[in-house]
Amino acid sequence: MKLLPLGTRGTWQGIPGPEQTAEALGNPGVRVIGSPALLALIEQCGHNTLQPFYEGEEAAVGIRFVLEHCSAAVVGDPLQVKVEVVAVEGRRVQFQVEIAQQGRLVMQGSYTCQVVDLPRFLARYGLA
Repeated sequence: MKLLPLGTRGTWQGIPGPEQTAEALGNPGVRVIGSPALLALIEQCGHNTLQPFYEGEEAAVGIRFVLEHCSAAVVGDPLQVKVEVVAVEGRRVQFQVEIAQQGRLVMQGSYTCQVVDLPRFLARYGLA
């Protein structure tokens, strides 16, 4: 991994769909965006932010999530995901994260990932 400066930021914006609701993810009747879907968006935003710093066949895998829901997110309204690198220890990267919808804070916290050599990582689990 290339030198990753503290303060490096990334954003993602999109419109969540019905397949991302808690109901679609196994929680009947809960028609707001599910935590697993929000977590996936954080990982995607983190990966996109790190991509210019990868070398060879590197990728990031999530290793720690400390997140707090502040309000619900609904289908059809744009979501904004923001990440900022707040710590780098070797190949471990910690982001401060925030998700907002229509000016409301939906989720905040931190996401930590490990940058790995993807072929070697997958081979370790018999997936290469």
